[in-house]
Amino acid sequence: MKPSWGAWRPAQQQGMALVEALIASAVLAIGLMGAAQLSLKSQQTATENLQNTVGQMLALEAMDCLQAQAHNPTACPAQQSIVVQGVRYTRQAQILPRGQSTDLLVQVTWPNRRLSGASADGLNANSSAHSDPQISWRSSVSTLPSWVGVSSP
Repeated sequence: MKPSWGAWRPAQQQGMALVEALIASAVLAIGLMGAAQLSLKSQQTATENLQNTVGQMLALEAMDCLQAQAHNPTACPAQQSIVVQGVRYTRQAQILPRGQSTDLLVQVTWPNRRLSGASADGLNANSSAHSDPQISWRSSVSTLPSWVGVSSP
């Protein structure tokens, strides 16, 4: 009787399927780790963008209040602590008279949620990565009445 082709294997090929499976598993593991890191980084970026957007909206709200009430500085709170989605934002608003105009200053800060010792690119974090993010806006409003300089027809 002749031996069947499926039962006959050369001695050199024994265990090659196991080596191929190990290499494929290693390549798959490296790919999955990269995908996990990408997912974590995109979630961190989305969180930072959300916090920045909330800070911008709080600054806009304070600046609108200051511009509407520039001649009545007590109408807008000078400092507020606001919690939005578990993050505490500190908003400061100032009105500073300066000659014929009034300077309006708004500053919003919130705590940095980034881990200490790690930066966005995975290298050593610099000192700016540890400071709290902030938004500062400045505007000016004229103290002259709107009718000054207008001539009658």
